[in-house]
Amino acid sequence: MSVLGIAHTTKLVYIGEQPAHGKPVSSSQLVIPIRFADMGRFACDDLAEYPGFLFLEDMYEPAAGIKRGRIFGYPNPRKEWCFSHAVKANERPDTHPAQPYDEVFYHYQSYGMYHYISDTNNNQAILGAGEFASFWKVVAAEQVFGGDIVVTLKSTRTNGVLPVLLPQAMSSEDYQRLSITLDEVQAANRRISPFHLVESCRNSAAFAVGIAIDDTSSDLGHGLKKLAVKMPNNTLSVNAGQIIARLHSRAKTNAQAQHNTRDVTEEDAQTALHCLSLLLVELGLARY
Repeated sequence: MSVLGIAHTTKLVYIGEQPAHGKPVSSSQLVIPIRFADMGRFACDDLAEYPGFLFLEDMYEPAAGIKRGRIFGYPNPRKEWCFSHAVKANERPDTHPAQPYDEVFYHYQSYGMYHYISDTNNNQAILGAGEFASFWKVVAAEQVFGGDIVVTLKSTRTNGVLPVLLPQAMSSEDYQRLSITLDEVQAANRRISPFHLVESCRNSAAFAVGIAIDDTSSDLGHGLKKLAVKMPNNTLSVNAGQIIARLHSRAKTNAQAQHNTRDVTEEDAQTALHCLSLLLVELGLARY
């Protein structure tokens, strides 16, 4: 299996089957912090500025939203690569290529995706951190010749799904309040919990329907009934709102027990997000 090493001084990344033979990774290969929604007993703590797990990207298809690469974890400071001839003169200008120097390398071991193999439903992953985090799902983990585990990730959330609001379609006060609810949707879209995204979509949909029926105090269920009467031909808006309402009800624990329904999934949350987008456009409050 491969070992990943990061030079503490230069932050250059090396990879090799043995520490003494590490070679620089390609400049086109991104090295991104990665974490999983539920690691259980396989959790790994960060080591100072070095994340507990790193994703080494081997391939990315933007149109399909697919990444393939290898995951390394359990950082450990060592000096076993300080004699590697992969450290060239242009990487250390004051060092001759044949001369060793004293450098600390942080080693990452190949991670075998044990938490995913033991439970394929445990497949949620987050690349990056903070406001730059992106959400992915593990769809495959394959062992290739040499022992490395190649992981295939598929994007589950994008921040550009929501349409652009039209200020002229509503009062300034309603525009500000609707914008706030959509900001909450975007914030929930950067979390790992599908429930929070469905809940925020319900809140935003209720207010959007309230604007359309001139009664922003109505909840989503009552608002959709009034909308069906006021706009009988706008069935897309009503149906989209009803889907959001049903998904929100399904997310409640008591409703699951009462109706024997399944848990809300990431796909359900994305459906609620797309239905909210359709609802806003069909009501004339936004455009794609």
